[in-house]
Amino acid sequence: MKFICFYFGLLLTGIFGGQFLVRLLRDGDFFVAEFIGGLLGVVLLITCAAIKGSFRPIDSPQD
Repeated sequence: MKFICFYFGLLLTGIFGGQFLVRLLRDGDFFVAEFIGGLLGVVLLITCAAIKGSFRPIDSPQD
């Protein structure tokens, strides 16, 4: 459950973003719902990466 944000973002991007790209390239149709779903997945992935990077422990200098 530690990476639920990452997995959910990957799932949204994979399903909705992939479907959006296939339909856009194949038929030339632009579906707003699939575009928004894929975009939310990308935003969630970026947010998860930023949060994960900000909680790194600070290494203390040792003598």
